[in-house]
Amino acid sequence: MPSLATEIRTGATRVGKFGWKCQEPTLHQFAGDAYLNEMGVTSPEFPDENCPQGDCSRLAFNPVPTLNNDGTDVARFEDFMTLMAPPPRNDRGYHSPVGEAVFRAIGCANCHTPSLVTGPSPVTALSNKVFSPFSDFLLHDMGTLGDGIAQGSASGRQMRTAPLWGLTTDRHSFLHDGRAKSVEAAILAHAGQGQASRNLFLRLNPGMRNHLLAFLGSL
Repeated sequence: MPSLATEIRTGATRVGKFGWKCQEPTLHQFAGDAYLNEMGVTSPEFPDENCPQGDCSRLAFNPVPTLNNDGTDVARFEDFMTLMAPPPRNDRGYHSPVGEAVFRAIGCANCHTPSLVTGPSPVTALSNKVFSPFSDFLLHDMGTLGDGIAQGSASGRQMRTAPLWGLTTDRHSFLHDGRAKSVEAAILAHAGQGQASRNLFLRLNPGMRNHLLAFLGSL
């Protein structure tokens, strides 16, 4: 399901696309949120410090109670993310075409959408371009795979479909909390709306399972 979020600088209600919970509608707002909640840096759209351990009285000792950043760095971070190239794909081996067919057949592509098209953009290189994130950027009820955190319009069971591009990088943990130490373990942890595909994965013979994992390894 789509998540609706408020764009702070306009007050408009827009579809959220960024963050584990699709809680932010734009990269600019996602950047400001990250500056505040990951680094404790306030900016014009996020001017209020988080209370330490929930105790707002401790903010009386804040040595810099004014804005930590005038928004310039947030804008630069937005530009950096906007202009990043997609992660390159691995050379496809003979397994990949068969694995891609398995990927679609067991329903993985229903949420991990292979390709999308960007909207109009003042940046020509980004305007109306086909890209392949392997995500629909929507919220899904993931049952026990959820993080238990309600944020924005998302419940504790709902998570944004994680993009699969970049699986070729040297990673050793997967899922939002790093609980899975392999791609296969991540698949087996799927629950809720991902349960049916997980069950079909378990029914694959070893050869078809290897084809699928090889395809995922090419993303």
